[in-house]
Amino acid sequence: MITIKNDLDSIDLILYQTLEITPFKRNYDISFGKITTILNRYDLNENPRNLRFRFTLFMQEFFDSVPQDRWNLKDPKFIKKSEEFAIRKFKEWVLEQVT
Repeated sequence: MITIKNDLDSIDLILYQTLEITPFKRNYDISFGKITTILNRYDLNENPRNLRFRFTLFMQEFFDSVPQDRWNLKDPKFIKKSEEFAIRKFKEWVLEQVT
C-alpha cells in the first residue's frame, strides 16, 4: 500500500538525485513530471513547470533569509544548505496540499 510517507520519500529521492547532477545537465521537466505523477494520486493536479517554479521560490526563501554579504555561492556546503531547505519546504507544501 502506497502511503503519503512513501510518496514524500520518493519526492525527496527525486529532488536529491536531480540536484546531484551538474546544474546545466539537470532535467527539471522530467524530475518534476515524476513528482506531478505522484501528486496526481492525491487529486493534486499541478503542472511540472509550476512545481519547478514553486521549488525555485523555496530556494529563494533560503537566500532571502541569509544576508547577501554572507552568501558563498562557491561553497558546496552553502549551496547544499539551500537545496536541503528548498526540499524540506517543498515537501511541507506537498503535505499541506494533500492533507
